Amino acid sequence: MKKIRVLFISNIEVPYRTRFFNLLGKECDLTVLYEQKKSRNRNEEWAKSEVGTYKKIYLHGIEVGHERSFSFSILKYVFSDYDKIIIGCFNNPVQMFAIVLMKLFHREYYINVDGKTFDTGCFLKRVLRRFFLNGAKGYFCAGEKASEQLTNFVKNDNPVYSYRFGNAEKRELDDITRPDIRDRNEEVLVIGQYEAYKGLDIAVKVAQNNPKTSFIFVGMGWKEESFRRYIKSLGLLNIEIIPFLQKEELTKLYKKCGLLMLPSRQECWGLVINEAASFGMPIVSTWGSGAAEEFLSPKYDEYLANPEDIDDLANCFERLLKTSEQEKEEYSKYLYSKSKAYNIEENVNSFLKGLEA
Repeated sequence: MKKIRVLFISNIEVPYRTRFFNLLGKECDLTVLYEQKKSRNRNEEWAKSEVGTYKKIYLHGIEVGHERSFSFSILKYVFSDYDKIIIGCFNNPVQMFAIVLMKLFHREYYINVDGKTFDTGCFLKRVLRRFFLNGAKGYFCAGEKASEQLTNFVKNDNPVYSYRFGNAEKRELDDITRPDIRDRNEEVLVIGQYEAYKGLDIAVKVAQNNPKTSFIFVGMGWKEESFRRYIKSLGLLNIEIIPFLQKEELTKLYKKCGLLMLPSRQECWGLVINEAASFGMPIVSTWGSGAAEEFLSPKYDEYLANPEDIDDLANCFERLLKTSEQEKEEYSKYLYSKSKAYNIEENVNSFLKGLEA
């Protein structure tokens, strides 16, 4: 039986997506069109890939922002004879251009959204967001809660295929042993690039108000020096900064630290939630993370703070610290169990269901 020909347009090459593409490429004739090869936002180690089942193409366009580029060469791919076209980043300029072209020439396409859709910004931004989101034949969306939001957002009858977004395969998740809560220390782990949407400055303020608690910040990206200057200006001594860690070293922190704090302002997903949960690591986050809402709500709403609300995040943090050891253990077991369903195989199966519908 002939495999369907799929074009997936993405921004840059990252390992978790590469692994997804490799599994998807076993089930269809897959071509991935990348806007660019790498980004200064990410450590080059994360750009390594193990390509084997799909074809890669790079646009090599003009850089128009972090992890974004533009090239008119997108034209020849949009009008090539692919059976299915998936837009991976609907708000990137070159993919917005592709959407306009496909709308004008009645070319069917799908849109992938990696989590929550935020209806924020000025009136014009909100109108444009709705314009570019509406009109797809179908949608792939990470998380059941985000899929419900997207369905209400686009307000059309075209299907939204929900998938359980993850960056590990099922066997890897099954091999993880959950540490007992008593084996964890009291350190707080914060992971993310020093970008406004990540809200690291909010976590810093919580750390400032809790000088006796140690905080470890990992993964500042290319703004590491700027972040160091910010911490120095505040005179904080309870913050350790680690710009980048290999997977093995990060795993050690997931196993030993007392909790993960994710202070997102607006983050579609947040894979660190998956990773921390896979080790049963207690989590405090905000409603600004699609993954945090998916994993914690409604059972553990008390550990979700309003985005940009320092006091609310601090209260969630203190609430978790004050819970009994037994309650923390139950929370740990819940997250550990929940994480098992969010794996790459589930992602692939959901995409295939939508593409073959």
